[in-house]
Formats: sequence, C-alpha cells, structure tokens
Amino acid sequence: MSTVDVEALAVAKIQAMVARCPHLKPFIASNDKTPFTDGHIDVYSGLGQKKTDWLGRVSVQVKGRSHAGKHPTQVSFGVSRIDLLGFQRDSGVLYFHVAVDKRGRCTPYYALLSPFTIEHVLNSVPATQASISVVFKRFPNQPVEIERIVALALKTRDQRTSVGFDSGVFERMKSLTVHSAIDLDLSAPLRLTPDELDYALELTTVGGLTLPLGGELHIYPQTYLEQATDIAIGAGGVTYEHVSIRRIDEETVEVRLGPAVTLTMRENGTQRIWNVGYTAPGNFDERLKATRFLIGLIEKQGVEINGAPSPLGGATGDVASHLDELRGHLSSLSELEELFDHLGVDGALIDLDEISTQAFTWLKALHRAFVRGEELRNESGDTARGLVHFGPWAVMLMTVRGSEPDTWRYIDPFDPAAPHMFRWSAEDDDAANAFPVTAYDIVEQEHLPTILNLRLDRILDAYEPIADSDRTMSLANQRVLALVLAADSKAVRKEEFLRAASALNEWIIEHEGETPVHLINRWQILHRTTGLSTEQLKMIRATRREAGRSILAMAEEVELSCAILLGDPDDVAYLLSEIAEDKLATIRTWPIWNLRPTEPGVLEA
Repeated sequence: MSTVDVEALAVAKIQAMVARCPHLKPFIASNDKTPFTDGHIDVYSGLGQKKTDWLGRVSVQVKGRSHAGKHPTQVSFGVSRIDLLGFQRDSGVLYFHVAVDKRGRCTPYYALLSPFTIEHVLNSVPATQASISVVFKRFPNQPVEIERIVALALKTRDQRTSVGFDSGVFERMKSLTVHSAIDLDLSAPLRLTPDELDYALELTTVGGLTLPLGGELHIYPQTYLEQATDIAIGAGGVTYEHVSIRRIDEETVEVRLGPAVTLTMRENGTQRIWNVGYTAPGNFDERLKATRFLIGLIEKQGVEINGAPSPLGGATGDVASHLDELRGHLSSLSELEELFDHLGVDGALIDLDEISTQAFTWLKALHRAFVRGEELRNESGDTARGLVHFGPWAVMLMTVRGSEPDTWRYIDPFDPAAPHMFRWSAEDDDAANAFPVTAYDIVEQEHLPTILNLRLDRILDAYEPIADSDRTMSLANQRVLALVLAADSKAVRKEEFLRAASALNEWIIEHEGETPVHLINRWQILHRTTGLSTEQLKMIRATRREAGRSILAMAEEVELSCAILLGDPDDVAYLLSEIAEDKLATIRTWPIWNLRPTEPGVLEA
C-alpha cells in the first residue's frame, strides 16, 4: 500500500466519522498543500446546519501512518516545534493520527492541541529541541463523544497565550468553569493538567467578563478539605474541642485534634485501623495537653467521643516503653505546671524549645522553693531583687535570708496571697523620706514586657492599700503609660497589658476625676483595642479646643495628644513645630507618640 493510499484512507476515515455527527460538517482534503492544516470542521447548534446556527470552525490536521500489530489506547508521535508554533498562532488544531494496517483498516487517534496545551508542551522540553513527543488518544466512534471533543476544541480557540494574565482578576472572580470532553469524577481529588486531560478553563468576573485560563487546576471535594466539626475527643482527662476532619482517600480519614495530635482511621472491608500521629509541640500548654491525652489513650486503648467511650483497638509495637517515656516527660511538665500556676505564669506563652538546659535547672530550683517550700542553700548572696530568665521571658523574684545560715527564700513580689509593702527613696535621699510603692512601680520599662509573673489581673489589689498616699496617683499614672508601651512592644501580650492599663486608668479616674490627661490615656487605649467612636472623637475635639485656649501646664501636650488621636498629619506636624525641644523629647517617650500619623490617612502604630 502506497503512502498516498494511507493518507487518503486516513482522511476518508476521519471524514466519515465526523460526517455521522449531526452538528458537525467536515471539510478535510487529501494531499492538502496548506502549510499546517488539512481543513476544518464546522460546528452548528442545530441539526439543519443552517448559517444562522453556525458556531465556528475547528482547524484539523490528519496524518496517516502504516501500522502493524496491536493498537493501544494511546500512542506518542513526534511533532515539529515549527508546526506546534504554527498551530498555536492559528488558535490550535485538532490533530489526527490514523494507523492503517496492510488490509486498509484504520484506527484513529487524536490530540487536541489548544494554544495553552501547546504552550505547556513546549515549556516541558528544552528550547533547542526540534521535535516534541505528543500523546494521542484513541478517537471515539460514537457521534455524541466526537461532538464533545470538537465542541471542546472550538471552546479552546479563544485562548491567547500572548495576552498574559493579571492574577488580580481572581479578586473579582464570580465563577470558574471547567469544559471537558469527558465526564469528570469529582468524588475524589482531581488534578487537571494539559498533558493528561483535554479541558478548557474559563473565569467569569463579577462584571460578566469571561477569560480563558491556562495552567493546572486542582479540584478537591469538600470532604477532602479540613473542616471543623462539633466533635469533642478526650482522653487522659483532657478534651480537644471542635476537632477537624479531612478525607485522605476513599478508605482513610484524618482527624486533627490540635497542632500536635492526629488520629488517622483506615477502613478496609470490615477492619478498622487507627494510627496516632504526634509531633512534640514547643508550646508548653500544647505539649502538656498532648502528653496527657496520649497517656490516657494508650492506657485505655481508646478515647471519648462527645463524652462516650470509643475503643480504638489493640496497640501494636513497644507500647510499654513509649508509655514509660511519656509518663516521665509528664512528670517534668507537671512540675513546671505547678510552678507556673504558683507564679501566675501563662503557659501558653512558653516555648519549651527556647529554654536552655541552665534555665530548666533554675526552674526546677524555683519549683522546690515555691511549690515544696524548700529554702535553697547558697554560701554567698544578699537580699536582692532579680530576674530569672528562661527563653525570651523572665520572672521577677526577691531573695531573703532563710531560717538557717547560708539558706535563702524566694519571694514572689506580685503574689496577692502574700502581699508585701514596699517603700522607695532615692539612693542619696534620707530613708525617712521614703514613700510607699507597689511591686509594679519598681519594674524597669525594659523588663516589663517580658516578666510573666506580674498577675496584671490583680494590679488594683496592689494600689488600693496605698491609694491615700500623696504620690500614689502619680505613680499609677506612670504605670498606665508603662503598660501601654509594653503592649506596643510585645504583640503577643498586647491584650493583657492594655486590659491592665485600662483598669488602672479607670481606677485613677474614680479618685481624681476625668482630667484631660486621664481621658487621653483612656482614648489611646481604646484606639488600640476597639477604636474610637464618633462620640469619643467629638469629645477629643472639644478637649483639644479647650487645651488650645488654656495657659495651664501640660496644655501643649494635651493639644498635641488630641491631634494625634484625631489623625490629622498636617495638624500634628504644625503643633510639633511649635513645641519646645525639651518638651518634645519627653513626649517622644510617651505611648501616644506611637500613634502619630506619618502621612495623610495613615497612622503609625
């Protein structure tokens, strides 16, 4: 059989198959001399194939090849780079390879080479490669299937690789449509790639604009995405609320209890297998909770689901050694928990990975001192106040002499159960001039954000006993500013510090009234939390107007602070230019300075 006969048979085969489709009309020539294609297929919306029903046409290329032997479901053939680029400029092509045996029987294969598919194929090989292998699939025999392939080829002719794409259009996306020649199984994760499946993606914006999309698309059914539930799972006396669930495959479900623990269930016929995944978290609270949970799970060989016991089945491997290891670790963690509870330390702030071996040694010593009541021995030392650091944090303690020589006791100066009275005087001042202060007043600003045993929820209990002292209100006001500055410098404790600052400031207002200074402190705290209401902004404007007319002390500072809260950069810039440098130097140390606007409409936090 000659080459010409093969080509003629190939074209005739495709012509005949397409001609059986009521919505398609083929125009394909044998021995066509056009550079890239052999013809086209017209597509109609109606069965009469009228001009008014014409939807468009798809370019076609047909290659016949002699072939002997079996015919697989797909084959690969080389296509020149020059041809691929030509097809791309012509908005794609429906490319047919027809295998013709020696008896003239034809087996057709096709490749839908859309502009985006061609781009994907070219990008997958070196730029110098002249011939690229392209996968061809068996061309179906049923007219309805043929029409779906040609309709998809027509849809892809809108693709333009030279236009580019603005990813910002996703922000205006209303819908994403997938066109495919076959039905897609959406019951499991699906990855659409141009070299594996024929498809076209279209993005529609909220304004009605439709744009073709290239690239891959990964589709995940809802059950394969992690979803929060109302399920609570407990063991060992602890419970994980609202656990999340996601399906991994048809047989496997993963239950995530928290950042450290996952339960993976695999059902194989009538058998159910559970695996426990554990990653030791650095966070102290999470580590303690996860360790208790795992011990309880192993001991009971099960969990409680919404309060009801649920056995997980027998354990495998060397469970006894793991259980002993977990119990030993829990013992160490429990000592830390007892110490933190005694000192009022929030364990959620502690990262165990940041604590050095030496710091752990200190914490064990503090456990003996505070929890067990031991007096620690040290042949040298003196009564003093100091910080014990662990990681980025610290606790402030005082050491005093013990009941025996060379022994010492540690005192928590913030402990409300054992309140201490403090008096302060300058080093060069007469001790008789000392005045009462709280433990909070002696904390340096640089250390305040990192000290964890402050018990700020009890701060008013420290100030109330000395409320009648002449200097207390001034000291308390300075602490309000210090607490706000600490909130600005330590975001993880922002809420804690601002809550204490607000409580202390309102306590001062109860004693001294709504003075401009105390009101500004109230407003700057609100600015950092809930924001300022319209009524509060009105009050700030009134306070500023009164300060601008006043000749009293602090009038300039009040006016500037109000302008900062109102957020007008030009106004703030003018007032700054009018304030003496010595006053300005002091203002720069106040927390209000952190709120100053740096440009129109923008506040520097």
